[in-house]
This record gives sequence, C-alpha cells and structure tokens, in this order.
Amino acid sequence: MDCVEGVRGLLRGLVKDAYPGASLVVMANGEVIMDLTVGYAQLKPVERELRGGMLFDLASLTKALSTSIIVMRLVERGVIHLTQRVSDVIPEFSTTNAGFSEVKDKVRVWMLLSHTSGLPAWLPLYKSASSRDDVIRQALTAFPVYEPGSRVVYSDLNYIVLTALVEKLTGQRIDSVFNEMIAEPLSLERTLYNPLTRFSRDDVVATEYVNEANDALVGIVHDENARAMGGVSGHAGLFATAEEAAGIGNALLESYRDGVFLSRPSVRSMWTPWACGESCYGLGWQVYRRGVTTSGGDLLTDGKAFGHTGFTGTSIWIDTELNLVVTLFTNRVHPTRDNRRIDYARPVIHNAVVSCADKLIYR
Repeated sequence: MDCVEGVRGLLRGLVKDAYPGASLVVMANGEVIMDLTVGYAQLKPVERELRGGMLFDLASLTKALSTSIIVMRLVERGVIHLTQRVSDVIPEFSTTNAGFSEVKDKVRVWMLLSHTSGLPAWLPLYKSASSRDDVIRQALTAFPVYEPGSRVVYSDLNYIVLTALVEKLTGQRIDSVFNEMIAEPLSLERTLYNPLTRFSRDDVVATEYVNEANDALVGIVHDENARAMGGVSGHAGLFATAEEAAGIGNALLESYRDGVFLSRPSVRSMWTPWACGESCYGLGWQVYRRGVTTSGGDLLTDGKAFGHTGFTGTSIWIDTELNLVVTLFTNRVHPTRDNRRIDYARPVIHNAVVSCADKLIYR
C-alpha cells in the first residue's frame, strides 16, 4: 500500500477518538507532498464534514506564526533589540499592584519570547477584565513567581505582554501588524484574526460545545483571555488553514537558508535554544529534543526541528535537516476539551508522516 494512503488510514482511524477531524499538510523541499483531510468539522449540535481549506482556531500557534515573526521583523528594522528591558518600552511593566518590582525590571524581551520571564503560567484575566485594555493591564502588572532567566515556565502572559509591546512600538493593533508584516508579503488569504469578519461559519471548524448556548464555538476564539481581548492577541486568536500555515512554515524554512522572507540571522536566532528546562525554547518556538518532545514523534532531527502546539489540537513542526514542514490541524476540543487522546495521536501520526516523507523524497 502507498504510504500516503497508510497515513490517510491512520488519520481516519482516529476520527471520533482523538478528534472529530484532521487536516494534514506536509511540505518537503518546498513542495506539498501530502494534503489529507478526514472526518468532521463539527459533530454537535449538527454534523458538518471537514473539507480542505477550512479555517482552524490555531490557539497557541499564534505565538509562533504571528507574534514571534512580528518581533523579529521589529528587530530587523532596528525598532527594538532582544536584550532590551521590557520596562524601557512599557514602564508600567516594572510595577505590580504593590508598586515597583525590581524583579520585573530585569525582564528582557527575549525572556518573554522564550518563556523565562518570571511571569506565572496562566491567570484567568477574563474573569475580572472589563475590556481588552484591562486584560493587557492585568498581564502587565502581574506578580512574578520566579527570578527572570532562572527557569522555563510556559506562559500565555508572556505573549499578552508582547502584544502590548508590539502595539506600543507600531501604533497599531497586532492583527493589523500581522496583516502588514506576514499576511500581505506571503499572499495569505485565509489566515487572520476574527475570521467571521470575512468568512461564513461554514468555512470554519468548530471548537468546544457550549451547553448553555446549545452551540459550538465557530469562528470565535476558544481561549477565554483572547476572547476577552476581542479575539486579537499575541498568545491566541489567529485562524488559518493547514495549507497556509504550512506556507508560513515553509517561508521560514526557506529563510533559514536563503533569507527570502526573514533574514537568515533572524530565523537562525529564533530557532536557537535560548532557554532550557524540561523543554527548550528558542524565540517563540519549541526546540525538538528526542525522547523529550513527544508531540513531534520520535523521528525528527534532534536539535534541528522546531515547532509548536495549540490547545485546540493544532501543531506545526519544521525540520531544517529533512527540509520538512508538517502541519497537523485537528479540532480535538470538540465537543469537549476533556478529550486528551491527541497526546497519543500526535506522535504516532508524525512518525508515520516523517517515514512516508522520507520514502517519497528518496524513492
């Protein structure tokens, strides 16, 4: 049996087990070698079949595919540098509700990008926030929980602060900055924040079912803090197709060698380990470590593959040694976020994909 059909069969076998549906796009040496769609965009309260080209809620892939790239663009333009103190740009950041914080005043821009800033992993800012500005204010003035640079603690708050940083430096909301710096240069037509401003519900994959509304979230960001920010943040809020997300990944991979989108030094800096704990992070991207990074499977190149996952069931992995981009998008939180079978599905799918890609490239 052709190995692509084997991957398709594996994806189908996990429908209604690990996820309702999945969209897989694999690029090798700049060419699409797999484009597979299986299952359902929605199961409850109505069933909708998943079609190619539908938009997924990327959740935390927003950090890698939007915010990290924007910050590196600003670095390239000389607007900011990575070792600059965050409080140089946003003086409010060096405070908490108790006043000035010497600990927070030490935080550098790179620490936000690499999850070593000292900020807590998560806070339910949406519960008390009255506006988008209030969510940002609460994130900026959050109390630190460890010494900056001493640990790696994955945190959404880092990227809410980066949202404020980008918006202060550019004078634009981050969705407009994304359009200018990423979507337009790459001719993206189906990658955006708040997709219902341009697309119908039929074009968007459902996330969690809400009992009170007897409906699922469709085109409305799943992340509660991002929702309280009007769907526009640097930590979550971006929607995209698997095809276009793979295109962003491939633009970065090509830039790693040829500097066609970002400069080579920018991408190589972004994909260099800046901080290591249980996981190693570059600037906005997790560094693949064999035996540690389970979501990418077992066959990516140790230390030379970079990726990110999203809570909604999305992921992207880019292997600079294999010249490979693997975009696996699922709606695993539909109808409920309690289904964690994606933790099994991701590694087995990636193992099959990487093996098949190798056969297709070198057969």
